[in-house]
Amino acid sequence: MAQKKLPEINASSMADIAFLLLTFFLIASSMEKSEGIQRQLPDLNHVNTQPIEVDQRNAIEFVANAFGQILYKEDPDVVRQINIIEVKELVKKHVDNGGGTNAEGQPCNYCQGNRDPRLSLHPEQAVVSIKFDKGTNWEDYMALQGEIEAAYEDLKAAYVKRAYNRDWATVVPNSSKSKTEGDNAIIQDANSKYPKIIAEPKPTDASQ
Repeated sequence: MAQKKLPEINASSMADIAFLLLTFFLIASSMEKSEGIQRQLPDLNHVNTQPIEVDQRNAIEFVANAFGQILYKEDPDVVRQINIIEVKELVKKHVDNGGGTNAEGQPCNYCQGNRDPRLSLHPEQAVVSIKFDKGTNWEDYMALQGEIEAAYEDLKAAYVKRAYNRDWATVVPNSSKSKTEGDNAIIQDANSKYPKIIAEPKPTDASQ
């Protein structure tokens, strides 16, 4: 008896379907984006290799250690653990203190702080130091950086509201205009009033 041949299956259409499904998932799916931090890096040709002396009063220090703790150094002899939500107000209080003058001897006539003798003399001299351990969790690092950024944004927003009666969120840079025109001038003014001076020493090894 002759063996009956089974009909062949045409698989060419299956390849087309698989290709269409792959294309659909590539288009429809979203890729997780890495978070970044805005920083203006110095020109390598003009890097100052000389150490910069900072008055201890002008600097506050935060430490995100490898054990998930955020530490705040109030002065050289006092260190305490804080919650991450406290960072923003501590930075604002320090930077906007207005307890003295800048390098040119000018007082901060726009500061709203309490002139605390333990905090910074002027926003132009206020330094925020951030220390990390080599084992610091990435989420803790980003959270601390985010709170510091938010503090400066709040200070600039409050200044722009007082000086220009404008909401900071509505002040938009315009690349077609110079830095001294329109909203660009407001942004430049706010940035000059509250310059971000952030120091990040080399990470330490918590195991040592």
